Parts: sequence; structure tokens; C-alpha cells
Amino acid sequence: MIKNIYRCLSIKRAMLACSLIAISVLVSCTKNFDAINTDPTQVTPEMLKADNRYIGVFIVQMEKNVFPISNQGTGPNNFGDEMYQITQNLAGDIFSGQQGATGTWFGGSNNTTYNLIPSWTGAYFDRAYIGVFAAYKTIQQTVKTQAPDVYALAQILKVAAFQRATDMYGPMPYTRAGSSDATINYDSQQVIYQSFFKELDSARTVLKDYLVKNPSGKPLVNYDAVYAGDYAKWIRFANSLRLRMAMRIVYADAALAKTNAEDAVNDSYGVFTANGDNAALGTYTNYNYHNPLEVITNSFGDVRMGATMECYLKGYNDPRISSYFKASDFGGYHGVRTGINVDRSGYIKCSAINVNQTTSIPWMSYPEVLFLRAEGALRGWNMGGGGAGILYAQGVTASFAQNNAGDASGYLSDATSTPTSYTDPVNSSNSFNSNPSNITIKWDDNASFEKSLERIITQKWIAVFPDGQEAWSEFRRTGYPKILPVLVNNSSGTINTTTQIRRLPFTQNQYSTNPAGVASGVALLGGPDNGGTKLWWDKK
Repeated sequence: MIKNIYRCLSIKRAMLACSLIAISVLVSCTKNFDAINTDPTQVTPEMLKADNRYIGVFIVQMEKNVFPISNQGTGPNNFGDEMYQITQNLAGDIFSGQQGATGTWFGGSNNTTYNLIPSWTGAYFDRAYIGVFAAYKTIQQTVKTQAPDVYALAQILKVAAFQRATDMYGPMPYTRAGSSDATINYDSQQVIYQSFFKELDSARTVLKDYLVKNPSGKPLVNYDAVYAGDYAKWIRFANSLRLRMAMRIVYADAALAKTNAEDAVNDSYGVFTANGDNAALGTYTNYNYHNPLEVITNSFGDVRMGATMECYLKGYNDPRISSYFKASDFGGYHGVRTGINVDRSGYIKCSAINVNQTTSIPWMSYPEVLFLRAEGALRGWNMGGGGAGILYAQGVTASFAQNNAGDASGYLSDATSTPTSYTDPVNSSNSFNSNPSNITIKWDDNASFEKSLERIITQKWIAVFPDGQEAWSEFRRTGYPKILPVLVNNSSGTINTTTQIRRLPFTQNQYSTNPAGVASGVALLGGPDNGGTKLWWDKK
């Protein structure tokens, strides 16, 4: 039934498809099985009958599905918390090593031990079309000509969501989405990324033109929970997103990567230049958003600090540890290793995420942009001035400022501290008795390219917390930081314990409703549809 979303031949049909699919395919296996399948906050047919002043509700729908959340109340009965959990927390967050799960779902054999649960792993694939593409298509069909600025913002949001999606799965129906063909073939990830860059070009041009004619215009101020309708900030976000995507493909298409990275940084609006530019979904009062990670960590008790994160933060004596996590019941800070037989009663005592319901949900930050520029400078690209070492130090400093961690100068001068080993506070057999890496903090202009890259990516990995999806993607792209492997691997040999999980399988819904289409996607993968097959950009 997901093909109905791809086609979206009319607003009415799109809304009907959203309702049918939400009821039938988005089933979680954590908690609140029924609630997760019904979203009373999505756009209603009555809204669709209104005039274009209500088009902003579709921007709302797109924004709250880039990272799937909900504004329907708060607490553990919120289906949005469940959707965030299965699409973000039980995927990138744990695969990145930033966070560790304390649940024992499916008898302990689940994503954490590489027995990938289809109703979890396919959820973001479906959500991208239901929550993002359907709303985008409505905007395209109704106001692309009358309000091109709104359509331009929708393009940026679509790219932001599908960049996350393709980096989870690889090939997807993208350029053919909206087709009425019986089979919806997949695009290669290379084609999807090329389309992303073109769409961001178009959106940037339109928004720049709008701001020339309406320098103080903010038509979506009552709907936009990221930048309150500030198009100048959206242009900088689009450029920063372009920089992220350019670096993602550097080992697959170095020339295209360099062109787009330099374009992003040297555009007249540029990329993020301060923490005030950070893109985050705010707890905007009009829609009563709350942070689902707070519910998952406190009400559910399903997530704690990751063991790998403990190794790096403790080894570096990193003051950001108290901004990110709470002290454990064991005293001090302790994490949970992914891929173990979990004793929930013990591991729930480890360090919880330091988050509350009004904490914004981060999409992209200024520190990340600085680390991207540092890597670009390391590669000899024009990153707007400043060498790799200078940009690296600025990235660390900006992250310290963002997290109220004090002066970073002493930290940056530390040339001896390295990540520490991991001692499991519950079961010593789960410990990791050697340092995962010997990389230090202080920049060294005489270090090799790989050592410098590891230093940059390690600090980026720390700084992008709690976005484990981005951290996982960078680990897959570069091999850094060095993440503790799983101890229990229930993948039946499809995922290598050493190289770790590389992607998520396609949704089961596609195999039943679009079999020829998903077959085209598998062919484009160049390997089997499992968690061990590398994506197009995963070339290193």
C-alpha cells in the first residue's frame, strides 16, 4: 500500500493513503502497539478543504517527521515516542556506540544483537513517505506557483528527511515518487544524492529571491518550529546540509564532493557561523512538542549511555559528560555495551541521558559544520579560510560552549589522554579490556592524514550527540571513531562483527506491495538486502 503514497495523484488520495498505511504497516514491537498506528495530529480532510492560509500545517507535518515525533500530549502513552525509539534510538543511536539499550525485547535477540526486527528497521522507510513525502506532494500540487517560497522550504525539508532515509537503506524510490506506474522502481543512492544537490540549488535560489523582495518576510512564522520562518537561516541550513552530504560521498565521488562542499561554504549566505544557527526542532508552544528521548530514557528506562561513549568521555576527562548524561546509581558515569545479554534490572542503573521534555531535538549544529570544514581543509579544499587544525579547535570550542562545558583550551592542549577501556558494572564478562583507540586530543600538524582524520571524526562524534544516526553514518564512512563491537551477533553470519552493521533492510511492506520495485533496489545495492551490505558511499 505504500505505493499509493509514492503516487499521490491527488490530495484526497494522498490523505487516504496516509490513513490506510498508518493503520496497517507502522507496527512497533516495543510498547503501545495500537497507539503508534494512529496519529490524530496529522492533517485532516477538513483542513484540505480550507484555502492556502492553512498550507503551513503541511510544513508542520514535514518538520515533525524528519525525526519522527508527535505533539499529542506527553509521556509514555505518546506514539511519537515509540516511533522515535524504533527509527532513531534502536537504530543509529545504538549502532553508533553513543547510547546503549536496556530493553530485552524478543527475548534479547533484536537490533542490539543484530537480529534485525523488520517492524523496527522498516519504520523510517515508511515514515519518510507517509510523514514527509505526502505533505511535500500536497505543497507541490497546491502552492508551488502561488507560493514558491513555501515549496522551496518543503524541498529542503524533503531532502533533510530523505538524506537520513537513504543513509539508512541505500536505494529508494525518489525521482519516480509520484509516478502512477504499476511498479515504482528504485533510484541508486548516487542518483538520489545528485537529485539532493539539484533540489537544494533550486530552493536556495527561490528563497534568496524571496528575501530580496521581502527582506523581513516570515510567512511561516506561526508554523515553522525550527527557525520561526526565518528564510535566511533556512538557506544557511540548506548550505550546511549540502556540506554534510558532500563529505558523505567523498570516497565515492571526490570531484562532486569537493564542488558541493566549496559551493556550500562560499555561497553568499554561507553555512552556520555560530551556535545560534543550529537547526533543532524546538518545543514550539503552538504545537506543544516534547523531546521523545526524555520519555525513552526516563519513563521507559530503555536507553542509557553507550559503553563506547564512556570510553571516550572518561578517557579524555571530557567535561561534556555531565551535560550529556546523569551520574549512575553505581556512582560516577557508566554505560551499556551494545550486543550483550542484557540484565535490565542491573543496566537500568547506568547513566541516563540528561534530557528533559523541553529540550529541543537537534538536527544539525555549528560544531558539526566546523568539523566538516576541518576535514575539507585537511583534504585541501577551499573551506572559507582557516586550516584544518584551526577549524578543529573551533569545533571543539563551539561544542563546549553549546554544552556549557567551560573553557576548552586545557582540553585542546591535552596530548596524552586517550580513550579508556570499558569495565562493565554489572557483568565483567561484557567488559572491553583494552583501549578502543590511542588517538589523543591535541592537534598535530605533523600527523598523518588518517591520524588527523580520526582526530576530527572522533571529536565530531562526541559533538553531534545525541544524533546517533549521523554518528553511525560517519563511522561507516570513515571507520572512526573506533566503536566497541557487539559480543552477541545473532545475524546468522550476514553482518560481520568486526566491520559492524552497514545498513537496514528494505521494509517488508515493499516486498508485498512493490516486489519488482524492491527487486530493482536490491540489484542496485550490489549485494544482498541485509545489514552487512555496504551503501554506495561506503567505499573506504
